[in-house]
Amino acid sequence: MTSLKRRFAMAAVVLAAFALAGTTGLCAGGTSSIDYQKVADGARWGFLDEADNPLFCMFQQTGTDYDVSLIREAKGRHALTIKVIKNDRPVYQWKGHRHSVFRIQGDLLYYAEFHYSASGGRVVAVDLTSGKPLWQSRLKALGGVRHSAYLNRMTIDANDDVVSVYGNESMGRYLEFKDVRTGKTVGHKRFPKEGDAVASD
Repeated sequence: MTSLKRRFAMAAVVLAAFALAGTTGLCAGGTSSIDYQKVADGARWGFLDEADNPLFCMFQQTGTDYDVSLIREAKGRHALTIKVIKNDRPVYQWKGHRHSVFRIQGDLLYYAEFHYSASGGRVVAVDLTSGKPLWQSRLKALGGVRHSAYLNRMTIDANDDVVSVYGNESMGRYLEFKDVRTGKTVGHKRFPKEGDAVASD
């Protein structure tokens, strides 16, 4: 499937999932009216291979007030410093690698902190107006996985309610939704490992 077709397919999956959950918006107390576990239950696998890297994420940042720069460190073969800049002033930076992923939504930054050869990871939320982290939350991901050689890739997106992460690992695949205010997992689904017929959750 071509890249453009894959993008349209993924957009259709997301729109269908949100339609399944009902209307968007926030209820009193800041809680989303969407049942994101229901969204996850009805979702299909939507990982985009070309989206599991910081360069892709940089080019998704159109329409924001922030610039993003990638600095390759001479010491580490795959080590990167990812820096968010506003008005020529650095506001936040973190250590990453060639498969790091992030999303800027308004004045909020969400990024996945993980190693590309180890299972799981966590999501970090940052207030870019202050440059301070709001929360850090471990991904439910695949749970405890024992391994030696391993591959771990992620894609990330966000809206006003949740941060969504697709995880594609050697031992399985998953979709996870985290509440943007608290970092709590509000939806999770495991998909079968590529080549397997049935997923377990």
